[in-house]
Amino acid sequence: MQYLLPLTIPLLLFRANMRQLIQSTGRLFLAFLLGSVATIIGTLVAFWIVPMRSLGADGWKIAAALMGSYIGGAVNYIAVSEALGVSPSIIAAGVAADNLICVIYFMVLFALASRVPLESPKSINGSGECSRLKSADKLPMLPTVTGIAVSFTICKLSTCFTNLSGLQGGILPISTAFVVILATALPQVFSYLAPSGDAISVVLMQVFFAVIGASGSIWNVIDTAPSIFVFALIQVTVHLAIILGLGKLFQIELKLLLLASNANIGGPTTACGMATAKGWDGLIVPGILAGIFGISITTFLAIGFAVTVLRYM
Repeated sequence: MQYLLPLTIPLLLFRANMRQLIQSTGRLFLAFLLGSVATIIGTLVAFWIVPMRSLGADGWKIAAALMGSYIGGAVNYIAVSEALGVSPSIIAAGVAADNLICVIYFMVLFALASRVPLESPKSINGSGECSRLKSADKLPMLPTVTGIAVSFTICKLSTCFTNLSGLQGGILPISTAFVVILATALPQVFSYLAPSGDAISVVLMQVFFAVIGASGSIWNVIDTAPSIFVFALIQVTVHLAIILGLGKLFQIELKLLLLASNANIGGPTTACGMATAKGWDGLIVPGILAGIFGISITTFLAIGFAVTVLRYM
């Protein structure tokens, strides 16, 4: 399993052309940034109320990992946890708590979204983008094999760089940096590989989280680390309150705020699912791109915030 996530992250980020991401998402990008700020504030508030001192050094580390999860999705949770050296048992407990929190949170988001009039599906292209994130059917052989080879190469370079620099847990952040730089510098090459990368990465992530989730349970969280669940609950509650408040201040549409929040908490796949379910076809691709932007930047943001702020609280 230690090789699965380093292989998956480059595949997931083949669309991470930063110029396109910023230019194509419009007002949703602003809403996503507000949601990211809301998560950071929520992390500070939650850590002040629930410092998780019973977890020792893992307390501030898991706080940063959950912050990463609620800015860019669950991929960042694992990346930050690995980089900071969180104990495997605490990672599993955090996954279990995060799963329950996400179920509750998405129910709240869809309840709030019921205030927005349902739109009839209009865009075939947008729905196609969403389906490509979820399906590995009928993948062309050449881009699939090439994408896997590129991902392996990035992983190998990241491993060598990490070993030479002596950075503990640096493989995932460095591989993220490599693929974002390459996808931005060579957009035509990586856009050709992106559909195959999307499908393969989703399958690999499902395998990875199935294995991680099997070692954790809600009852285990309640028995051993209930503070993680309480912390995450406060975190997302503050996030929602602030993004809605700031969105009203900046006069951003409710559906943009809810979709941005979904991209923050769940990542591109859940944002795509919500936009499709609500008939917001014009927001499907921007929602995916906002989620990919979150994955691209959040690992670095969360690690930096952890070692400069949370560690000393």
